[in-house]
Amino acid sequence: MPIVSSEIKKVVNKNGGRRSIYEQHIDHLGVAHPHNYLTLPVGEFDEVAALATNAVWIESELPINEVRTDAARYKDTGTERTPEHQLQADYDRQVLRELMQEEDALAFANTLPFFRAIEIRGGANAAQRANYLGVPKTEYDLVATRYNQITGLVSGLNDDAARVWELQSFPGWL
Repeated sequence: MPIVSSEIKKVVNKNGGRRSIYEQHIDHLGVAHPHNYLTLPVGEFDEVAALATNAVWIESELPINEVRTDAARYKDTGTERTPEHQLQADYDRQVLRELMQEEDALAFANTLPFFRAIEIRGGANAAQRANYLGVPKTEYDLVATRYNQITGLVSGLNDDAARVWELQSFPGWL
């Protein structure tokens, strides 16, 4: 989603004629995205053109950063959120791409609620879900298989967690 305003907040002159430029870019949600950099001397660098270029670059990075941040959060807590910088289906596909690279089975297991939510959003069957995500059905089937296999592991881990003792309940073991 778009950067709606950009401005140069401050210019600090440095030794040798170089300058530090401090920009601020505001997205459609009103969130500020600061960007700072060191430039060439005056006359050799057009900071106004750079401001426009940097706004485009920051706008292009917003969806990427959103996916990376949320994928990490899903592995930690499993709680889902609505994307702010891209369409839901694009977001779902990109987050799944990140999650499918996870090697830690416990972290991957935390992402199961996110996948189940995608199944609901995507449709009644694998073909509809693959179409929703914009991927070939054979690739969607690989993702679904991994999640279906982890489902059994999650159940086993939950059962095991229920067997953990609180020592107060078993005073003979103290």
